[in-house]
Parts: sequence; structure tokens; C-alpha cells
Amino acid sequence: MKIQEKDWERMSDLVLSGKDGGGTASIMKNKNKAIARFICGVKLYGSKIKFNTTYNDYTYTHFNEFAKKAIELGATPEEIQKAFDETIVPTKYLDNIKNLSSKKLDNPFVGDIIKKILDAGFEINHLPHNGYALTDLGREAMERNGCKWTIGYKMELTKDDKKIKFYFDAITDEGDGPCSYVFDTDNSSQEFDDHLSWEKLGKLKFISKIKDVLSIETAI
Repeated sequence: MKIQEKDWERMSDLVLSGKDGGGTASIMKNKNKAIARFICGVKLYGSKIKFNTTYNDYTYTHFNEFAKKAIELGATPEEIQKAFDETIVPTKYLDNIKNLSSKKLDNPFVGDIIKKILDAGFEINHLPHNGYALTDLGREAMERNGCKWTIGYKMELTKDDKKIKFYFDAITDEGDGPCSYVFDTDNSSQEFDDHLSWEKLGKLKFISKIKDVLSIETAI
């Protein structure tokens, strides 16, 4: 069974983000594609597979939803095991996961933001920080509402010889994840101060503004 580059790439993203891919698995209509995604995910995690005949499921295995979908579409445990045994993980994907595993891609507050920065070609160095709020709006959110708190992040973004300090607050809502973000324009590099404001932003708007700044820096 030939596994496509796209399968390795998509499952690498899931491994790094800590997501299970259940939504994608639920809409798949191709048996071989479901098998490929299952095998890629498990192999990238460095795990094994073991089929439980009693429950008609794989025991303690990552990305089980892809396996369930493959079986639903007609795959047999023997077919999946054979493909698993014959598949070797390309070294570049293992190296990529090793290099990015410390980048907080699985962090629910900043994982998506970090991925966009990496996609723009910048390296990320997480600077030491106690995690407390960095901005006035972040501190106010903590003071005014006992159900909300703020996590501050300090990052140094590097590309070629360029270094950019990127500081911000993630204002979170207890049990519901982040609800807004605020740039720390007082301490971030001038590139952010020139193009961004201190207002609270939703995730999509926040990411859009980051991409705008990084695109400008890439073009210089």
C-alpha cells in the first residue's frame, strides 16, 4: 500500500497539535485513505497496533477514529496490520516532529498562532516568563472577572539575521479556552508597534495581523 506525502504531512500536524483528527475521519469515504491516515499517525507516535476482537477495535491506540472508519468502509484487521508492517516512516517527518515538539503546537491557547509563524518561515524561541499578564487589558480582565485569567507569552522570532520580539496576552475564559488576545506593544519589537494596536482581538483577527507583520518583514 502506497502512502502519499499528504498523509504524512496531515498526520504530522495532528501529532504536533495533539488533536485526534476525529472530524476528518468521520467524513472519509475511501478505505485506503483511512488506513493510510491511521498508520501514519500511529507510526509517527512510535506506537504499535493491536486489534481487540471482543470490542472490534484497536486497544490503546492513537487515531482510532481512522481505524474505525477504515473497518466501516470494509477494511479487515489483517489488511491494516499488513500495511502497518510494510510501512516505514520517512526520516524527514520524524526529524520534523522532534524539532517542533518543544514549540507548544499542542497548546490550546497558542498552538494555531505558532503554526502560522512557523509556516511564515520564522523560528520561535520561547523566552523565560512567569506566565502572568503583560498588558493592562490582560491585568484588567483578571481583576474584573473571577472566571477569567490571562496568560502572557514572550517569544523571539528569527529569520535569517532578523530577530523580532513578540509579546502578547491570551485572555482566557475558564472551561472555554481563549476568548481574546492583546499585543504587548510596549515591549514587542518596533515591527509590531508600527502595525498593530493594543486592543483585544479574537483569534482569527489576531492571527491575521501577525501574518501581515511577518509578510512585511519577509518582503524587506
